[in-house]
Amino acid sequence: MKFGVGLPNYGRGKTFADIKRVALAAEELGYDSVWTTDHIIVPKADIEPYGNILESLIVLAMVAAVTARVKLGTSILVLPQRNATLTAKQVATIDAASGGRMIFGVGVGWNAGEYANLNAQFKTRGKRLDEDIELLRTLWSREDVSFRGHFTNLEHAIFAPQPAQKNIPIWIGGNDEPALHRVVKHGDGWHPTGISPEGLQTGVKHIRELNAAKNFIVSARLSTDLRADASPTYAYRGNPRYRLAGNLSAVRARLREYHKAGLEYPAVFFPMDDLALGLAQMETFAREVIPDFV
Repeated sequence: MKFGVGLPNYGRGKTFADIKRVALAAEELGYDSVWTTDHIIVPKADIEPYGNILESLIVLAMVAAVTARVKLGTSILVLPQRNATLTAKQVATIDAASGGRMIFGVGVGWNAGEYANLNAQFKTRGKRLDEDIELLRTLWSREDVSFRGHFTNLEHAIFAPQPAQKNIPIWIGGNDEPALHRVVKHGDGWHPTGISPEGLQTGVKHIRELNAAKNFIVSARLSTDLRADASPTYAYRGNPRYRLAGNLSAVRARLREYHKAGLEYPAVFFPMDDLALGLAQMETFAREVIPDFV
């Protein structure tokens, strides 16, 4: 298994100095990647925890400048509420500047109010994402680009320089049926959030049923809390979510369940409201848990 770690680019009082500390710790401790969370302008009802958030791609660009090894991922970027051509340029620039370290996680998102705030269409976000992924693949594969779509049309448009990677990995976020179909059609990886081992196993099985020859990375965004009294489940928007929680024995046992279910590349997000606690848990996890799974 490979392990990524979440960056604290959201939450009250978070600064780039905090993010830099976590990114450098990730590099020193041997984590494979660092990951940002994406929101832009949420409704007031969602001010916690997403009202105070540093923009996902700008954060990764800054992190690229202070690190040398860790991959740079979005978990996940809500692409249909952005201009896809501009986003393609931003991601390609980060990839080129970092020497080919981008992993681009994308999804449709869930916040209709945020879509409205950005003058983007919530109801067509699935169709928009499918087309946007095709557009990104095209832009990243040639300098002279012509593209015909429902949302974007280009005629001999010049896109240069190209990213360092010939094919920046695109991982599909989402836990539901449309996300699984999107992995089959467009994805290099599946990156659900807070999914149970059973849910992960079912999803992987379904992707294989849809296309047995599909080659993709099985990832997951998992909140992680090593405090002994931390609960392995939590509620999010009225639905249960699952995390790695409890003492080290409990966390190792749960991670073995995920590994058996097919998990190859977890992105673990520690409690960064208390930065010292989060950094301490990062180190403990790297030294006491990861060696059992690599």
